[in-house]
Amino acid sequence: MPNKELTAAGRQPEAPERHYEYVVSVRFHNSGRSYTFGTDIPDLKPGDRVVVETSQGLELAVAQTASTSSAIYPMPRTPLMPVHRIADEEDTADFNENLEYARQAMEICEEEIKDLELGMHLLSGDYALDRSKILFVYQAEQRVDFRELLKRLSSRLHCRIELRQIGERDKAKMVGGIGVCGMECCCARFKSKMDVISINMAKNQLLALNTEKLSGMCGKLMCCLKYEDANYKELTAGLPKMGAHVEYEGEMYRVTSMNVMTNEARLENSERFEVITIDDLREKTIVRKGVTVGRKSPQRGARPTHVAPGVRNVHEAHGSFSASESEKSRGISAESKDTSYQKDASLKPLRNERKPKNNAAQPKTKTQSNQNARPANARKSGSGNNSRRRQENARRAADAANPNVTVRSFKSSKTRASEAEKETK
Repeated sequence: MPNKELTAAGRQPEAPERHYEYVVSVRFHNSGRSYTFGTDIPDLKPGDRVVVETSQGLELAVAQTASTSSAIYPMPRTPLMPVHRIADEEDTADFNENLEYARQAMEICEEEIKDLELGMHLLSGDYALDRSKILFVYQAEQRVDFRELLKRLSSRLHCRIELRQIGERDKAKMVGGIGVCGMECCCARFKSKMDVISINMAKNQLLALNTEKLSGMCGKLMCCLKYEDANYKELTAGLPKMGAHVEYEGEMYRVTSMNVMTNEARLENSERFEVITIDDLREKTIVRKGVTVGRKSPQRGARPTHVAPGVRNVHEAHGSFSASESEKSRGISAESKDTSYQKDASLKPLRNERKPKNNAAQPKTKTQSNQNARPANARKSGSGNNSRRRQENARRAADAANPNVTVRSFKSSKTRASEAEKETK
C-alpha cells in the first residue's frame, strides 16, 4: 500500500513501548520501498506473506528479509509497528477480494466527484484487510470541500472513509516512471524523504538554467540536483562567477565558460580568447568590478554607421558618383559629390539638418511668400531667435571648415544680403 505512515500517530499515548526480539523488512502492494517492523517470529523468510499493523489498520505485506536480531540495530526514534502473524489462505483470499472491492469503490467515488463537480483527480483507493476502512488518495490544485462527498460515500460503501490530498512529487512517487537518465525515478525507487531542491543547486553545477531540462516527471526540479551539490560547492570555491570581468596577465577578459570536470576555463575579450586551467583562474586572475570589456571591432572594409552627409568612402570608385535630376535642379554637380572619407572627429551626423524640397529652386509666388511669412509677434521674441541663430551660425561654420561636406543655402538673395551686412558690421 503506498504512502504508509508507519509511526505511532493515532495510538494511545499511555501505551507502553514494546521491545521486539527480531526485526524484518516488508513491502506492501504497489509500493516501491520497504518498511521495518518488529516481530517475535524467528523463522520468517524472504517471500513470506505476513499480516502487519499500520496506522491504516491491518495490512498484508511480503517479507523482504529474514528475521534478524534487533540487538545489532540501534533503537529507532519511533517505536516499531508489529508483525501479527504469517498470512494464511483466508488472509490471502481477503486481500484478493479487497482488490476487486477497491476497484468498484474507485468507480463509485469518481462518479460522485463528477456529479458534485469537484476539482479532484482520484489516484488510488485501498481497503484495509478487514474492510473496516478505505483510503482514497487524490490530487487537487486547491483545497476541496468534500463534506458532501463523504456523506454520499459513507451511505454507499458502509465503512470508514479517509481522503488524503498529495502533491506533484508524491504523485510521481506513486505512479513511478523512467527519468531522463534511463533509470526508474529516485522517489519511486529508494527515496523515503523529499529533499528541498532550489535553482541555486543548478547554478553551483554550472548548468544551463532551462527549467524544462532541469524538471522531472512531476514538473519540479529533479531530486538528483542535490546529489553532487556539495562537491560542486567545494570545487568552485574561490572562482569568479560566470560572465565576470577579470584581469589576466595585464589584459581584461570576460569569463565565458568553466568546466571543473575537465579543469578548463575560457576567457574572451574583443580581440582574442584564452583557455586556462581552473587553478590559474582561481590564483592568477583578478576580478575587476565596474570595468567592462569592449565589444568586438567591426570587420575590415565595413562602412561606419555614423557618417556625415556628403562623405564618401575613399575606396569607392570615382565613376560611381552621379547627380540625380533633383540634385541637378538644385545646382549640385557630380564633382561636388565626389568627396573622400576622412577620419575626423568633427564629422558627425547633423541631427537638425533640414532636407530641401524638390521645388526649392522654383521661384515663389507672392501668395506663397505671404503664406510662409512669419507672424509679427514671433519676430519680437529676440531671445529665442538669437539662440537659434547662434546655433545655425555655429553649424554653418563647422560645415564651412569641413572640406568633405558641400553646403548650399536655399535662402533668398535678400536674406543672404542682410546676413552678409550684419557680419561685416
